[in-house]
Amino acid sequence: MSSPASLRASLSAPTALFSDHPEPLLLVVADPQPRVLEGNAAAAALYGFPEQGMRDLALADLWAEPEDGPDVETLDAWAANGAASATLHHLARDHTSRQVRLRVRRVVASDVAATSAVDGAVGDDASANAGASAAATPAWLLSVRDVSELEAALARSSRNERLYHMLAEHAFDGVALLAADLTNRSVAARTAEALGFRTLELTGKDRRDLIHPADRALFQQRVAELAGRPGERAGITYRMRDARGRWHWLEGTITNLVHDPDVGAFVLAYHDVTERMRASEAAQEHAAQLERKIEHMQALRRVDMATTTAVDVGLALDIFLEQVETLLRIDATGVLLFDERAQALQPAAARGFGSEPARDVRVAMGEALAGYAAQEQRTVYVQDLQADPRWGSVVDPEQQGEYAAYWAVPMLTKGQLQGVIELYAKRAFVPDAQWFEFLETFADQGAIAVESALLFRSLERSNAELQLAYDKTIAGWAYALDLKDEETAGHSQRVTQLTVRLAQRCGVDQRDLIHIQRGALLHDIGKMGVPDSILLKRGELTVGERVLIEQHTEYARDLLTPIDFLKPAIDIPYCHHERWDGTGYPQGLAGVDIPLAARMFAIVDVYDALTSERPYRHAWSREDTLDHIQRGAGSHFDPALVDVFMAMIRDGDVPG
Repeated sequence: MSSPASLRASLSAPTALFSDHPEPLLLVVADPQPRVLEGNAAAAALYGFPEQGMRDLALADLWAEPEDGPDVETLDAWAANGAASATLHHLARDHTSRQVRLRVRRVVASDVAATSAVDGAVGDDASANAGASAAATPAWLLSVRDVSELEAALARSSRNERLYHMLAEHAFDGVALLAADLTNRSVAARTAEALGFRTLELTGKDRRDLIHPADRALFQQRVAELAGRPGERAGITYRMRDARGRWHWLEGTITNLVHDPDVGAFVLAYHDVTERMRASEAAQEHAAQLERKIEHMQALRRVDMATTTAVDVGLALDIFLEQVETLLRIDATGVLLFDERAQALQPAAARGFGSEPARDVRVAMGEALAGYAAQEQRTVYVQDLQADPRWGSVVDPEQQGEYAAYWAVPMLTKGQLQGVIELYAKRAFVPDAQWFEFLETFADQGAIAVESALLFRSLERSNAELQLAYDKTIAGWAYALDLKDEETAGHSQRVTQLTVRLAQRCGVDQRDLIHIQRGALLHDIGKMGVPDSILLKRGELTVGERVLIEQHTEYARDLLTPIDFLKPAIDIPYCHHERWDGTGYPQGLAGVDIPLAARMFAIVDVYDALTSERPYRHAWSREDTLDHIQRGAGSHFDPALVDVFMAMIRDGDVPG
């Protein structure tokens, strides 16, 4: 084996090319352990040695851990593969760390001149005059590449990649790296599996293709907003399709790490919130349904309260249609009432058309849409009114040209038809079951409202007829009393009219006037219990006869008290002979203890009696009569009422 000195001498020809080559080169020989025979200028600079300062340096001394340095067998193994098996950790002269990769070639001294470079490290024009004396000495040419920065970048990238996968596996349900064009650059395996994909099926695909069409614009907007703000993040919620075509709600963040050399992408991290969103949507829908039910219940309550107090059918229907139109979001509505005698429907109310209902129209059972709904007693629904040959009936067909959807709903109470509701909508739509349920409920409520209003009107009419019958009966009784005594003919009618007028002047409530009127008509009804021999006697009455005739007030009380509707009218028949000073009969009441109606009537009764002709005297003049009444103020009559009466007479405010 030749000595290192002889090998170094054999390199005299290629020294300049070897020394000036830009790649760090080391010529290593076995002596017997590997030793640096020569290092070029680039190698000396890499390791921090002066030129030729690496000669005879043990190769292992370049390793961070010298015991890790290669032996002859290792170098031969590397040479067989063309390079070292891994990145090596070297130390420079100043002990700074270097990450290097080695390409290794086995050479002999005779080859050094021509092939001392690895992969062109030494050119073909190298001298072939290397000394043959070193032919048997093992030697290796090492080409050194400093990969410290590359390894550091790879380490950072590896750490980020591990972090990325750790986020995917532990912190989030899904993590993906998106390129600037929104394609999937990388997708965590768990993310892909959760959506039913393989990783390769998602890598390189446009993310937008998997996003719900309604959410794409928002997703792109978020990315566009972040594009000019490196390092910032934004929240995002959107829907993404899985491999089976199902939509998942995803909620998370997008972070702009496009300019980060270790990432170079938008980082999308999210949680799958599908169940939460579905639960929220279900809760919102449930709340909306409850709110609608409450609104409808309140509307039904308003309809119920309004229609039970409404005495007019038209008013009840207006209130009812207003609620139907508002709550069911209908553009126009109308009601046709059923005429049982004519067996036909007649428009009664309309709302939203801008015109009055066609009140002169009669729709026979089975005729038109409303007649058919009435006859079949079921709802008729027409999705396109303009395409149907039939029309609604509450308004003229000319008023229906702008409407699409139509409903005719029978209004029934206890199986009895009350009418038909017509509903018109300008838009075509298919209501849900809840809408139809409310519609039928409104129809039932409307039927009840109509029935109640009609019943009230019927009762009111019957009551008016009964009241008229009662009043005619009372008038008949009063007339019968007048007939018994020709001297008092017409007296009951006159005093009744004058008493009512005086009560009006005194501000008596309108509701009480009817009782005053009846009491005045019946003021002498008790005389029916007095014998005619006493009642019609022309001469002076005895004391006993006077007692009997004064009992007519008590007879009146006994006669009228059992009759409920005449009880409020008893004051005049029972108390009109009481006097202000308490000397009257039957109870001897005084002052304001005497009922007001009786105090008013007492004045009127005397006035009419004195101004009327009698067989035994002439009628008094009005002035004499008023003077007599004025003198009786404070003894016979209520002074305050006397003043009102005087003013009324002098004003001419008396019945004609």
